[in-house]
Amino acid sequence: MLTIFGGIGLFLLGMTMLTNGLKEVAGEALKRWLNTFTKGTFTAIITGALMTVLVQSSTATTLLTIGFVSAGLLTFLQSIGVIIGANIGSTSTGWIISLIGFKISLQTMSLPIIGVGVFMSLIAPNDIKKFGSVLAGFGLLFLGIDMLQQGMGSAQDLISFESLPADSFISIILLILIGLVMTVIMQASSAAMAATLTALFAGAIDFNQAAYLVIGQNIGTTATALFAAIGASVSAKRTAMTHFLFNAITAVFVTIGFTYFIKVAKWITERIAGEFDQTLALAIFHTMFSVIGMLIFLPFMKVFANVLMKIIPERENALTKNLDDSLIQVPSVAIYVSYKTLRDIMMHLTSALKLLIAEKKVTVEYEKMMLEVEEAIDQTRDFLNLVQSTSSKERHQHICILHTLDHLSRLIKVLREQQKVEAIYFQEKLMIKWQAILTDITDVLHDDDKLLEISIILEQTSQEMAQERRIKRAEYFERSVTSEKALEEAVSKVEALLWIDRLVYHYWRATARMAEFQALEQEVK
Repeated sequence: MLTIFGGIGLFLLGMTMLTNGLKEVAGEALKRWLNTFTKGTFTAIITGALMTVLVQSSTATTLLTIGFVSAGLLTFLQSIGVIIGANIGSTSTGWIISLIGFKISLQTMSLPIIGVGVFMSLIAPNDIKKFGSVLAGFGLLFLGIDMLQQGMGSAQDLISFESLPADSFISIILLILIGLVMTVIMQASSAAMAATLTALFAGAIDFNQAAYLVIGQNIGTTATALFAAIGASVSAKRTAMTHFLFNAITAVFVTIGFTYFIKVAKWITERIAGEFDQTLALAIFHTMFSVIGMLIFLPFMKVFANVLMKIIPERENALTKNLDDSLIQVPSVAIYVSYKTLRDIMMHLTSALKLLIAEKKVTVEYEKMMLEVEEAIDQTRDFLNLVQSTSSKERHQHICILHTLDHLSRLIKVLREQQKVEAIYFQEKLMIKWQAILTDITDVLHDDDKLLEISIILEQTSQEMAQERRIKRAEYFERSVTSEKALEEAVSKVEALLWIDRLVYHYWRATARMAEFQALEQEVK
């Protein structure tokens, strides 16, 4: 048993290294592919399958898909096609193991590959090191399979599946549950599939038992996404539910027609190999599972997407709860509600920035707050697009709101830049000063009468920051020339100054526009 556990551990380690290495090698290309080749249903499926084959991880493909849906680069309907393709692509591991894993001496092959891969990671140039991780992961993957083969040979006496013949309803359900639990425990369907193939090759289980285990593993592989979706975005929840329903519904169909699907798998195997090869037949059965699911879902994709969107509706963003479309008929009210919404957004954004400065890193809470702000800004912009101002004062106020929205959008872009954490460390004194000002702003930002006072303080701060930037910029570069400071550090400090300068400037301009709006509001009264 220890050998089996060790083999599974090596396989998982190898799969992780292989996946991470491939993502590093082809990460940007994968993003371009996903954005370019998912315009239609079939291209989305093919893209999902190819990406999963390349990175050897359907989870990586799914997570990237979630990110693109959240960013608005993919529709939810397109993401369903990518997920279906990812399911098909994930079956490639079974093909690799069945075609290569049991045909050659794995230990003889894997050890040199691991050695070359590790040495590449250590001593190769930086642009080649990442390929070392891919090689080492590939070698560890097959070394793990070799250990599984050794362990399964002796495990037959300890683990007996004879009491679970695949010819009774209770045994079938138990086998499916065992497959499901295997994947949940291992947190990787590829590892569960490798263990099943190895047990089948060693004679510990028969072909029908292995096939039922595979059905359970296909359901169990959705557990990771389901767990990850708890407390996550609506897009993540919908994607996870799509993955689960796709595999669960397919499992029901395949289980009902099990006898016929097994016959087809055996027939295809005999056509390919000339004889019945049970490990190859199991890989074919695994692929058939995903292809059958695709054929079931394709005609009903739009209906399926609409049902899921109703089951998991968009969550109401607390920042935009007042943006009621019925207010559009009364422009003055709609504009004022937009103003209050932007003020709430700025308060939320200020709290997020204070958290970033205090923690000196991007935390989960900070990221959650930023996503809420970004979503609120998008919803406010959509709302304002429907508002048509009539009087000159309304138009003036409308323009103030649009300028505020623009500066808040630019603030978000500044806060999304890489320099944000570096600025906190390279310009610690300035950030401490800025943190104190933010605290003062937070205390009075809800008070409309204080907006003019805040904007004046921020204007002075912005001017001081600009002066500080001009003086210190020259000072840093002068030091680097005399070798008192490294040029790289000087550049980093200057970039940090520029980042802070833009941050304060957009804060000031957003507040000034809100103060202008409020002054107009006072005139109306």
